[in-house]
Amino acid sequence: MAIHKNSQKSRKHKTVGLRKVIAIVAAVSAILISESFIFETSEEVQAYPAGCVTQACREASDRATASANRARELAASAQTLENEVNRLNAEIAMLEDEISMNQAIANDLQAQIILNEAKLNLQQSALAKLLVDMHFDEEPDAILVLASSNSLGDLAERQTRQTNAKTQVTTSAEAIKTLKEELERQKSSVDALIASAEATRTEISNRRNEQQALIARYENDSAAYERDAAAARETMQKEIAAEIAQYNNGGVVGEGYNSYPWAHRCPQDNVGYIVVGGYVCQCTSYAGWKAQEYFGIYISSWGDAKSWGYSAQRAGYVVNDTPAPHTIAYSTSGIYGHVMWVESINANGTINLTEYNNSASSKSHLPGDFGARYNVNPALYRYIHLDQRLW
Repeated sequence: MAIHKNSQKSRKHKTVGLRKVIAIVAAVSAILISESFIFETSEEVQAYPAGCVTQACREASDRATASANRARELAASAQTLENEVNRLNAEIAMLEDEISMNQAIANDLQAQIILNEAKLNLQQSALAKLLVDMHFDEEPDAILVLASSNSLGDLAERQTRQTNAKTQVTTSAEAIKTLKEELERQKSSVDALIASAEATRTEISNRRNEQQALIARYENDSAAYERDAAAARETMQKEIAAEIAQYNNGGVVGEGYNSYPWAHRCPQDNVGYIVVGGYVCQCTSYAGWKAQEYFGIYISSWGDAKSWGYSAQRAGYVVNDTPAPHTIAYSTSGIYGHVMWVESINANGTINLTEYNNSASSKSHLPGDFGARYNVNPALYRYIHLDQRLW
């Protein structure tokens, strides 16, 4: 009976243990599935610039990215074609040099042909004259020829001279004729080389012209996509600036001193490369620059404006509600917040600010531009004191 009870307990413990294993496996599987889902979906999340929260802004951002990518592709295609055109131009230049060389050879052969034709004409004229002279010098009667000769040897010598002269003239004329034919054959071969090179040059020139036409088209298309990207970026930045201005429109807009070294790029490059503090022409980049200008502090990874207070505290700086000249004011309102530079404190306790990317304060009313506000309520913001450290 004890054995039976122990057996039941053993089976019970095994069952409980199996259930625990199944539960653990299920929990782990759920975590893995969840992580897998997060991983898969995170790949589909599009990163948008700070403050780009409206549907119109994100659509404009997508258009800007697509147009910029297409512009780069077309520009790269144009560059590839430009390299091909340069190669074809080199081939054309080589063929033109070859044609010039062969043309010079052909001209020299033609001059030799003309010279040999003149020599052949002279030999033919000499042969004709010799034959005429020999004809009229021949005696009609062999007895008379013999009688006019001093001896039989004289007769034989006379006949031999005539035969030799005739043979010499004939041989010379044949040699000249053979040389002329060889020169004409060589010139014909060179003319064929010239004709082939000219045909190849024409073919390559046509290909070169086609490539140049494609280059022009690609460059025009690239420029058109660049314009589309610029227009989309402008729409996107207007949406961002509107989101920032919604929470940062206090005080009076006025003039302000702008020491930002990338000011010449603003507002048109407001989604350009990353500089100190953040993207050029953005509020974080400007505040980061002022921190570097006044205190030599380089801010590179404090994140969006909304997180600057937390990032400053982690770095050991004092963060509180008390404004002071040359502090960074920050707002957590909106999706990404906003940062500004406190220029001075007024007698009535209000503050004077300079900032970037707040269309409510910029004279141009454009996003990504410099702005200044005076007599701002200090209670709107919190302040980062870069000259005060907790440790």
